[in-house]
Amino acid sequence: MKDTKEYIIQKAFVLFLQKSYKEVTMQDIVKSTGLSKGAFYHYFESKETVFEEAIRYFYDHIMITDYNDFPTTSLREFYQTYIRKLHTPTPLDELDSEANLLVFISEAARKVPAFNQIHTTQRKKEVDAWSHAISRAKYSGEISSDIPDQELAQMFIYLSDGISLTTISHKPNEETLTDLRNSWDNLYKLLQATEKK
Repeated sequence: MKDTKEYIIQKAFVLFLQKSYKEVTMQDIVKSTGLSKGAFYHYFESKETVFEEAIRYFYDHIMITDYNDFPTTSLREFYQTYIRKLHTPTPLDELDSEANLLVFISEAARKVPAFNQIHTTQRKKEVDAWSHAISRAKYSGEISSDIPDQELAQMFIYLSDGISLTTISHKPNEETLTDLRNSWDNLYKLLQATEKK
């Protein structure tokens, strides 16, 4: 039963990325799944509920949500692992250039009452993970800064957000990831502790 529900959500997610919320109909979603209407409506009663689940799917499965296997030895290793994770295939890889995350997220912010909570929960996980990596890097002497850990974490995240906005209408490509790596490398160099003379 769970597999069928997740299958429906994945199919709906793809449709909502390719078209706007308004353009996608329940009939489109049912047709994309290949299920009968009865089987489909057993899981979802409305397009609104499918859309909210598609948003949750995006935040739970497409965005990086589990930082437990990230290295704890180095801030540099932390963000290099982050870049490698962005290379991991996702359902976005199967989409053509018509997929538009900006529209998808904008519509979610307007139409899903729980969106702010979903987004804030994800952002807190990300800030906490970066903050821990930064705190360890300061403690070990890898970096040196009077800027609070959370503020530094947000600087790394905002660099990522800004670069992502330039390509949000399609999946991150090698050029985007290179830009992100270079930006994080440059910020890291600014924070590196100077060797004692």
